[in-house]
Amino acid sequence: MTLRAAVLHGPNDLRVEEVPEPKLPSGGLVVRIRAVGICGSDLRNWRHGSPRLRGPQVIGHEMAGYVEQSDSTEFAIGTPVAVCPGMPCLRCRSCKRGHANLCPNRRVFGYDLPGGMAQALAVPAEALACKAVVRLPDTLPVEFAPLAEPLHTVLNGQARARVGAGDSVLVLGLGAIGILHLAVARSRGASAILGVDPNEDRARSACEILGPDVGLLMDLNWAQRVLDLTDGQGWDVVVIANSAPLSLSNAMKLIGPSGRILAFAGASPDAPMFEVDLNLIHYRQVEIIGSFAGTPAYYRAAVDWLAERHLPLDLLVTARLPLKDAVEGFEKVERGEGLKTMLEP
Repeated sequence: MTLRAAVLHGPNDLRVEEVPEPKLPSGGLVVRIRAVGICGSDLRNWRHGSPRLRGPQVIGHEMAGYVEQSDSTEFAIGTPVAVCPGMPCLRCRSCKRGHANLCPNRRVFGYDLPGGMAQALAVPAEALACKAVVRLPDTLPVEFAPLAEPLHTVLNGQARARVGAGDSVLVLGLGAIGILHLAVARSRGASAILGVDPNEDRARSACEILGPDVGLLMDLNWAQRVLDLTDGQGWDVVVIANSAPLSLSNAMKLIGPSGRILAFAGASPDAPMFEVDLNLIHYRQVEIIGSFAGTPAYYRAAVDWLAERHLPLDLLVTARLPLKDAVEGFEKVERGEGLKTMLEP
């Protein structure tokens, strides 16, 4: 028996083809995929490849669906679930210190195991052991549940940047990730939030989703206008939610004293190196904080956050395509059209 899946064979070579139907793992599940998101990292892997992909692989790591087969008493057949892509070992130093996303033994769907851009996904027992499979509450429709994956990385990043009550938060980039950053900052008590983007449609979407004056178009005078909003003092937190080469330079100009710059977005392999003004970091006590992926604990928190409906999720998901149109979906994301694009196997 076979089913359809989006298989990445190498750079610029994504094919929707027939693959063997997954077998039920011992102690695990088979999940029938309802929706899977296209992520920026999927896009980079499509265009540039990845050293972690050593052959053709079913990709996709933002997925949700229904339990179709179960060898676990915890999840009955028909249960709606979202699946965290990263499975840490729970034994190493990083795991024991609460940094399971940095586990050297961590296995990830779409890289080390077949991912969610398929009609069904085999979920091994290790995913259940680290609580990477989350039962969906009634208030979170399964077609929106893949948003838990990008959201759990945002929760990790904002915890690292210590976003809290009274902070002013500026987000550079207003794709789905940038809008999630703004929404989470608001839910953490930020006193002011603002996102900027060179795409007018995205700036407008941010205002539609989160309220007027939250999204600003990057025109010729945008940086000065953004700084003026703080009376020239700078922002408490600046989140880099895009991979543009000048983002760090812009963040350094807009950060305030004792501010935190969150380096959230990764760059393509051929991106230039950034120069940093050490005196600015020294004399203004500026921190540059890295953030990568998330943990199963943050993933469970993300499902709860979405279920509480802090956002109109139907406005965040702007395109739904059948799996056969996966390449078209990737091209749409590459062109910067809309916010979150989902494939529906």
